[in-house]
Order: sequence, then C-alpha cells, then structure tokens
Amino acid sequence: MPNRILTGTTYHGEIRGRLGVGDDIVSNTDIDALSVLPVAEAKIIASVPGYASLTNDNANYVYTAAICMVAAILAPSMTARIKKSKKDFDFSLENQTVDWGKRSIELVDEAFEYIGLIEAVGGESIPVLGVAGPTRVKQSQYGCQ
Repeated sequence: MPNRILTGTTYHGEIRGRLGVGDDIVSNTDIDALSVLPVAEAKIIASVPGYASLTNDNANYVYTAAICMVAAILAPSMTARIKKSKKDFDFSLENQTVDWGKRSIELVDEAFEYIGLIEAVGGESIPVLGVAGPTRVKQSQYGCQ
C-alpha cells in the first residue's frame, strides 16, 4: 500500500529525529511496517477531511502531524530497542532514562496541535475533539458526599 501523506524521501529521518534515535535503533523497515506507518496515516486522514487538497502551511501541518503520529506509535517499543547501558573493559556508558509511554502521549498531543492549526477552505478551522474525565460527583454507597 503506497504512502498517502509521507511520500517524500526525508520522512524516515524526521521520524527518528522526533524520537531522538538513529537508524541503528529504528530502521526504515520498522517505520514502514504495516502496523505503523499506514495506521498512523489513517489516524491523521480520519481527523482531516480533504487532506489531499490542502496546500502550503496546511499541507505542512498534515505532514508534520503524520510524522508525530508514526513516532508516537513507535515510542513504546523504544524501551526494548535501546540498551540501558554498555560496558567494556575501558569504559562504561549509560543511556538516558526516557519515559517512552509519556513521550508517546506527548507526540500524539503534538500531532493534534498541528491538526488544530489547519484551516479549511473558507478560513474555518478543523475541529479537534478532546476527551475529558467524568464531571459528576460520585455518590458514596452511604448516601453522603
């Protein structure tokens, strides 16, 4: 299945850049996997009707949102991909500790921030929906609050 948003030649490096890793950690094959890139693009396309007809900044926002979404899908697997430390006779190196679950959420939020910047034809913004927690007070089993 051909890419629908990430069609250029630089997106592999841009995704790695969002994650702060090199191609030795995340390969092009990992990025292009059917469970990663096509799913990320589908999420963005579902949020941006008429994405293919967008131009200029709006097209850049869709592209960047797709980059962030792919990185968000890959982020939880970084814990298993990156060795915590390397030791040799002469040196010891310890990698930064990153909360990859938190980083994944940040990347999804960033993707939707870019989607929120997109203006539809006629100057109207595309609505971005959010989810909030419960607003009702839970009543105790004894009838008092």
